Amino acid sequence: MDGGVIDQIKNRLDVVAILSEYIKLTKSGRNYKARCPFHGEKTPSFVVSPERQIWHCFGCGLGGDIFKFVMLLEGVEFGDALRILARKAGVVLQRQDPQIQSQKKRLYEICELSARFFETQLEKSAPGKKIQAYLLERGMKPQTIKDWRLGWAPDEWQSLYDFLRSQGYGENEIAQTGMIIENENSRGFFDRFRGRIMFPIFDIQGQIIAFGGRIFGSNDKDKAKYMNSPQTPLYDKSRVLFGLNKSKTDIRTKDQCVLVEGYMDLIMSWQAGIANVVASSGTALTEEQLKLIGRYTKNLAMAFDSDPAGDTATKRSIALAMQQDFNVRIIMMADKDPADVVKKDPAQWQAAIDNARSVMDFYFASTFAKFSDVKELSPSDKRKIAGLLLPVIKNIASRTEQSEWIRELARRLRVDEKDLIADLQTIKVDPPENLAPPSRSIAPKNSDATSRVLQLEERLLGLCLNYPEHFQNLSLAFQPDFQNQKIAKIFGELKEIMEKNQENDPAANLKSRIPSELKVQIDYFSLKIEQQPVDEISALTELEACIKELKIVKIRQQLKTLGFEINDAQNSGEKLRLKELLESFSRLSAELIELTKNQ
Repeated sequence: MDGGVIDQIKNRLDVVAILSEYIKLTKSGRNYKARCPFHGEKTPSFVVSPERQIWHCFGCGLGGDIFKFVMLLEGVEFGDALRILARKAGVVLQRQDPQIQSQKKRLYEICELSARFFETQLEKSAPGKKIQAYLLERGMKPQTIKDWRLGWAPDEWQSLYDFLRSQGYGENEIAQTGMIIENENSRGFFDRFRGRIMFPIFDIQGQIIAFGGRIFGSNDKDKAKYMNSPQTPLYDKSRVLFGLNKSKTDIRTKDQCVLVEGYMDLIMSWQAGIANVVASSGTALTEEQLKLIGRYTKNLAMAFDSDPAGDTATKRSIALAMQQDFNVRIIMMADKDPADVVKKDPAQWQAAIDNARSVMDFYFASTFAKFSDVKELSPSDKRKIAGLLLPVIKNIASRTEQSEWIRELARRLRVDEKDLIADLQTIKVDPPENLAPPSRSIAPKNSDATSRVLQLEERLLGLCLNYPEHFQNLSLAFQPDFQNQKIAKIFGELKEIMEKNQENDPAANLKSRIPSELKVQIDYFSLKIEQQPVDEISALTELEACIKELKIVKIRQQLKTLGFEINDAQNSGEKLRLKELLESFSRLSAELIELTKNQ
């Protein structure tokens, strides 16, 4: 890959701006912080450096540039990340580049062409005119139809198939997008979507990856009202939320995500100016979808559907969201879905969002409402109420909040808190049925990274890089024996630069002398020092402290090794070797005592 293209993209794009499209960043001194999107955490340890144009999580150890971030978060190869960022930067990539002209690119093209086909059918065909009239009657404006690129799939067997084949795409690759289905009897293909209003489904970048289709004009009661694209190389429904590509900025700005069920609910809400909304497309939330929302906010307002099935799905979603430490609120509406509420009065929809109840208030109210006289509850009633509410309380991630609701339940039931706590401990909360195995360990942190020696070596080098004026003033004639070879290489080069008195920006001089993979390490070590800052006066003191502790750790390791060797020499009767080992042990012990006498 042409390094010039990569540099051109990096020069045009800012790491803060790009990452802000995915996660909520907060200014912290010279840098920005966020909760890491790659592992669960409550205290932000994910740091973005606009000065160095890099990011690093000091919790899980992942880090890199904008390309690495997009690759990890989007789950794509470098070529796809390059294409995504090139489009944002306005950089034209050479079509003949084999990394760009990938199979996935052709699948994206098929989805885009399918959307254009459906749009044309909606605009120009006779059935399309009826669909437009229906959408307008539902309260949708013509510009909204265009903005969301709604379309019409003709009620014909091969209309889309024939169109895509005429554009030069093969049967197999069209089938990979889910737009056609193989007819096992005739060994031919037919269109998946026929006689349906089409809703394109976009990825976070705004590329069409799938479709949802609503039946229209059919008297066949066996046909599903809604049909979605199947799982494809582009579309994984457990990792996509309808509308998030348009709503992510509003969600981050308002620090709240409103979750609705259907496409129409979301589009009508958007049309009314309430844009911090996503749609679950009629399914319970998954862990991956909650991770997507969690990049922008931990405040989630969920709209109940009026039918029992929707109620069950929402409750499963609530349980998972609470386990993921979301602040969940419930939007209550009387026998209407959001699209109908918006059509009648957009202000009523906004009021419903503003008056959303906390999830525990909702569960407490709905549970106690099932009993006619809450002041005279029988022991059996109390047991039933506790049986309904304790599992919900168990799902709360915060122990402190759990305690508050236990106290409230005890007050209302007029029972002892200790008894409820005992019952709570017996409850085993199974993960919701849609909970996939955790995927947070994208790149498990190397066990070496937790070692004290590596921490000291990284700290020492970071101080030397950030405070080079102290490098030659170290009070001890320190000849480091670094365990980490990358650190040893960087330290050696820095020492040579300083010894030649090349003190004008030693970090820049250093980067010009070392391999590219070590340049990233320099940025990381410097960034790490910024997260644990010291002033210039105390920098020398801490440098000396690091050196001293590294000596102590090294001596202790040597003493431990000598201990084994002394034991072996005693057992084998090697008197001369035993004497030499004991002398070494005595010398190192005295040195250790001297180093630690003031500790």
